[in-house]
Amino acid sequence: MALRSWCVAFLLLIFSGCSQDLEPLGQNEILRTYTEFADGTHRGMYDPVTGAGGYPDEEYDATTAMVINWHRLPEMDSSLDARLRYRLIHPPESEWMTAEGESMEFWYRDERVNRVVLTHLNPGSVYEFKVREAGERFRFRTMPSSLEERTIKIVMTSDHQSPDWNQFAHDNARMAALHKPDMFVVAGDFVNDEGRITSESANRWVTYLDYLYGFEGGYFIYDKEIDGKLFENLIIPHVSILGNHETGDEHHIRWPADLYSSRMGYPEYVASNWMQLLFHWPFSSEGFYSEFNPDHPNINPEHVRDGFGKGGFGKLSFSDYLLLIGLDNSQNWEGEPEAGLKDREGNLITDRWPWYETHHSEVRQDLWLKNLLEPENGPSAGETYAHIIPVWHRGLFGTVRQNMTYKNRTLLKYWLPVLYRNGVKLIKEGHDHSFTRTIPMQITTERPENTIKEKIPYVPTSWTLPGNLSREYVDGFFSINGLKGTNSDDIIGWEYDGNFITYDPEGMIAIGHGGWAAGRRDPGGRGGGNAGLWFVDEEKGGESFGGEESFHISVVELAADGLTVTALHPDQLPAIENGEDPEPIHTFRWSQPENAWLSYDRDTGEWKAY
Repeated sequence: MALRSWCVAFLLLIFSGCSQDLEPLGQNEILRTYTEFADGTHRGMYDPVTGAGGYPDEEYDATTAMVINWHRLPEMDSSLDARLRYRLIHPPESEWMTAEGESMEFWYRDERVNRVVLTHLNPGSVYEFKVREAGERFRFRTMPSSLEERTIKIVMTSDHQSPDWNQFAHDNARMAALHKPDMFVVAGDFVNDEGRITSESANRWVTYLDYLYGFEGGYFIYDKEIDGKLFENLIIPHVSILGNHETGDEHHIRWPADLYSSRMGYPEYVASNWMQLLFHWPFSSEGFYSEFNPDHPNINPEHVRDGFGKGGFGKLSFSDYLLLIGLDNSQNWEGEPEAGLKDREGNLITDRWPWYETHHSEVRQDLWLKNLLEPENGPSAGETYAHIIPVWHRGLFGTVRQNMTYKNRTLLKYWLPVLYRNGVKLIKEGHDHSFTRTIPMQITTERPENTIKEKIPYVPTSWTLPGNLSREYVDGFFSINGLKGTNSDDIIGWEYDGNFITYDPEGMIAIGHGGWAAGRRDPGGRGGGNAGLWFVDEEKGGESFGGEESFHISVVELAADGLTVTALHPDQLPAIENGEDPEPIHTFRWSQPENAWLSYDRDTGEWKAY
């Protein structure tokens, strides 16, 4: 009897507060753990009759759902690999619950990638979880249901790329962590894996994740006081945007007129394998497939795994205050395929890729984006959300590479107008490895008065146009439609397919990125001096620069009355560590009440007209 009483007491001690008979947990501790957001609403163009097109909607959004990822050595009993305990701890406390997820092989490592998606959580709350009964407890905080409860802080960066972290990378990570943001958004190019499933790629990803989310000393596992109570081991959620270095064998070239010639051979493509293995969003969110699937005619079979190949675009909706959109402009061509495209030697693309004009893309993001922002039945996203922030990797407005070209033509035609119509104020992009802040821009279908269109030719900077291209072909693919004043030679905007991009003090601003650890580039260094430098006219509020000064993070704060953007160079880390006011590269904000962009004057401590 005494033995039985002791056993009961022991079980009660272990499972105190449990509302269910809890299954056993594994014995191996977490090596690294990171969280993401999940979203079940408005998931694309789903056909409820045929079940085609995407996943059906569910009754949760990104304020009430979180994804927990953790890596550890495999359990002897494989059924325990992807099992964890979690509970609400503020406010108030709940009993422990058990959740089961999926467990996947971590290629080239004796580890498992485990994932659980938790839904129908309480917004604005703190939860904790563990994977061993007496193991370490980690915590996450769900997003609030309204910006009236508190402001939201987002740290944005891109282009880490390096397999080894230099001092800039460590300082940027530390600086980002000290902000204790609600999310960390990376606009692509993580570790240069090119989608290849190799031991080198595996080690690069382990380095990246260990520095940020490692069990011992990860920068993004921190302590924070909330409502007067200290919570340890809180995890900064990771939001992953696809970049060109995650998708593609050889030189990850995605625009056919830049393709290698027949003499050099065309690259084969691979899926964003590592991104899909390591991150839930957006690959298991919208349910769409891009051309990177095992049936695509140009896939590299050496680097494809069964079940991989999902498209890398999607959205996260946070109540009615934020719609975060991740788009992929590195691996997916938009619109209908253009006939007659030629490579660097003037050969037709279809001579080498006969499938191109019928299989260039299996999913059009522009149709998904239009359906998301302007559904046929229901209010537009501009009417629903206080803030809409699109993020993509390859810069449309960067100053280093050519823009307003055939590379971007379909994005300018299909993406920007619908974003602008829905009140987008801030766009985030990367890829250029230089600091960029554009002027405020508007997009209109009406050509401004007293202007003319003029073709402005450009030539590639790293190769020569073949001599067998006709004048018509060059005008179509190697010229930019500039907008000039009738009484001056000044460029006042750009046009493509009837959409005019011009300066508007109340328009939208795109911020590029100087990166995290990747090598620096200078404005205009790769032919970006045509349209690119116009977009950053300093007299209209723009700016761009390269070199080591361009390393930085962007901190975006969302409030009920607007948004604020601050760029910080890692040389400001000591000031932040000492609790001092850092000196930013810039601080500017969109004021909803004033319907205007404002900039912060550090000398006077005042907000002034942008």
